Amino acid sequence: MERVSGLKFVVVGAGRSGASLARFLLDRGGEVVLTDDRSEILDPTVAELQGRGARLALGGHDEALLRTADRVLVSPGVPLTLPAIQAARSTGVPVWGEIEFASRHLKGKIIGITGTNGKSTTTTLTGLLLQEGGLDATACGNLGTPLIEMVSEDSESRTYVVELSSFQLEGIETFRPDIAVLLNVAPDHQDRYPDHAAYRAAKGRIFENQRAADAAILNRDDPETFAFAPSLAARLSLFSRQERVADGACVEGGQVVTRRDGKTRPILPLDAIPLVGVHNLENVLASVAVADLCGVPPERMAKTIRSFRGLPHRMELVEEIDSVRYYNDSKATNVAATARSLESFPGGVILILGGKDKGGDFASLLPLIVQRAAGLVLMGKARDAIAKQLGEPVPTRKVHTMQEAISAARELASAGQVVLLAPACASFDAYRNFEERGDDFKSRVAELARRADRPHGAR
Repeated sequence: MERVSGLKFVVVGAGRSGASLARFLLDRGGEVVLTDDRSEILDPTVAELQGRGARLALGGHDEALLRTADRVLVSPGVPLTLPAIQAARSTGVPVWGEIEFASRHLKGKIIGITGTNGKSTTTTLTGLLLQEGGLDATACGNLGTPLIEMVSEDSESRTYVVELSSFQLEGIETFRPDIAVLLNVAPDHQDRYPDHAAYRAAKGRIFENQRAADAAILNRDDPETFAFAPSLAARLSLFSRQERVADGACVEGGQVVTRRDGKTRPILPLDAIPLVGVHNLENVLASVAVADLCGVPPERMAKTIRSFRGLPHRMELVEEIDSVRYYNDSKATNVAATARSLESFPGGVILILGGKDKGGDFASLLPLIVQRAAGLVLMGKARDAIAKQLGEPVPTRKVHTMQEAISAARELASAGQVVLLAPACASFDAYRNFEERGDDFKSRVAELARRADRPHGAR
């Protein structure tokens, strides 16, 4: 367990992870400086930490401050390439992310889940499957609850199902999950990484400290993911919706099955899965592969999957108005996620795209748009950039706001079609996060339903 008492820690980034780190350190006698590039932070949590002795350094990250620390702990949203962080590293100061530091204080089993898309859904479902199987399991990490908050109730009998972003994996050194899952790799965060190879390498770090006693689970259907297989030290398991696998989870005879040690065990029929989309089938398969390794009986897996309705803002059916269904997939913040959303419908989609451009290749969506979209609505700051890349393969409207987007989508949609918010962009041009964007979409669609004199929540 890492020493804390008597050491000087600089925590970079005063968001939730940074605040949780600071609280942990203060509880154990550490000296804490919390630094942030914002000039003012009104969060009462930060004020409470100041009252307990933490020092606040705002308006940027001072190189001298970081160089004189005993440890520098970095929140996930802060790039490790910042000059002040690089300066600290150059003088030999240990620089770790929250995940790395937390893992040094945990005795329980760690299941790490990463990927470009599907992390939150898979992490949540995996946690529920393990709980149903009788394990003392908690879903945490990038999903919402920082891993460091798990230390206070830690024991060897606990299992932590940890959603891991590429940003979090950048900050590891010895972090070693007992089971590591890579769901998929597709272009994302082009505004943070110099190229796709650097982003993919960050994802692959989830496996770098694993040993033969550990397990690594890969998506057999995703070439960029499966390409990690030859380099793994851990035991390999796979999940696939397209192929039969020797060890892991796959589809056979219209059912989800597990295969291990030459035995095939049916879990549940495909038509019993309530989630929409092929990407959600992959999420289910990944979760089942983990649960099987952890000894969860098939009938308990089936019970949990049948009742799992997914997470908000992920292929969420909001309303049906005049025989048009409105889906909220605000979490589709990159081009690959939007492609998966489109693939979930055979056609007749009025697709709402736009927001803050992350450097996405929107032109790659053209074949799917031609095949499955009946109209496009382009919104937010990225609307002109998207229009330039796509042209007008289907009837297209450019708008500024969500209200205008929904009005335009309604005008374009016909009975039997789908209005799909799957923006392929970040939300930060107009919203704090994708949740706020999704909530705005839902509330405005609900208002449209009321005006159309349709019962709220009609299916």
